[in-house]
Order: sequence, then structure tokens, then C-alpha cells
Amino acid sequence: MILYSPMVPELVWEGAEEYHPVFQEVKVGHITLVVEPLTFAQARVVRLISTDPADYLYSPYQPGKILEFTPRAT
Repeated sequence: MILYSPMVPELVWEGAEEYHPVFQEVKVGHITLVVEPLTFAQARVVRLISTDPADYLYSPYQPGKILEFTPRAT
């Protein structure tokens, strides 16, 4: 990867070593979502896993969207 920036590399990459995201897989119907939990009832969609191409066009599950949910015991 080549990064062109007028800033010094120390400023660009500052804090990158401390960032360790935690991902979880969530099943919604026949779709599997990889999410990053934000709070107790919110998560950000990181990846959508499905064999149906139409699922990738469904905007509520697009990467970057914030999901509101109620956790339940299984």
C-alpha cells in the first residue's frame, strides 16, 4: 500500500497500534452479519455474508450502518 500525504508518517499512523476491534457474527434470517459492537444495544455492520446477491442491495445491512437491537439469551 502506498500512502501519499503531506503529513509526517508518525501523525498519520498515530494510535494505529492501540486499535483492536472486536467483531461478532450475528445471524439475521438467512443473512450472516459481521458486526462491531458499539454499546449494549448498538453495533456497526462490518461485513455481510450471503449467497443471495439481492441481500447486498438491502440498505439497512450495508457496511457502516448502525444497527439497534435487543440482545436476548439463547
